[in-house]
Amino acid sequence: MKVALVTGAGRGIGRATAEAFAREGWAVVLAELRRTLGRRAERELRRAGATARFVETDVADAASVAAAVRATLARFGRLDCLVNNAGVVEVGPLADLSLADLDRMLAVNLRGPLLAARAALPALRRRAGAIVSVASQLGKEGAADFVVYCATKFGVVGLTEALAEEVATSGVRVFAVCPGLVDTPLAHRAVGVAPGAPGLIRPETVARVIVDLAIGRRRAASGAAVDVT
Repeated sequence: MKVALVTGAGRGIGRATAEAFAREGWAVVLAELRRTLGRRAERELRRAGATARFVETDVADAASVAAAVRATLARFGRLDCLVNNAGVVEVGPLADLSLADLDRMLAVNLRGPLLAARAALPALRRRAGAIVSVASQLGKEGAADFVVYCATKFGVVGLTEALAEEVATSGVRVFAVCPGLVDTPLAHRAVGVAPGAPGLIRPETVARVIVDLAIGRRRAASGAAVDVT
């Protein structure tokens, strides 16, 4: 049974991605900071017949990320895909953002994927696995009041391109997905849209692209930043 480790898997895109992998017959490790969300996702996935394990994980902390990878290997003996999904956003002019908000976005959105990729690569090399990171359309085009968020998501796209070149001979494939505005709590709070508002992308749509890239059903060159609309 193949194994995916999904960060920020308690809700939104991460939860939908875990469910999509489970439908493909994969085991899923739910690397989630919020214990209540992680345990609920684990319970509901198992109730649906999936093989799932919650591991409390702070993606901004190197020791926590390494522990999540070790827990995955201890439980399942392999890792076939890392999904870097965990993300946060604070909206407002750069000069008005607190240093705490700035540091948190950098830590979760950019340091997190770097740490997770670094920790997972040895196991992924053994399986010619995949890394799929959730970037954004704001990782390709800047927007006022989203300066730090854009910087982190541009960074995820750059990470993807550079890491794909670095591991090109290993068999590991590296992708980013770049959705527009997704119907998630993060988007509802960031831009003030109501759940289910017209024009929002469903988390399941993003999840399907992630899984299709991971299993090779969707063809893209390693290093690609794939738009999701």
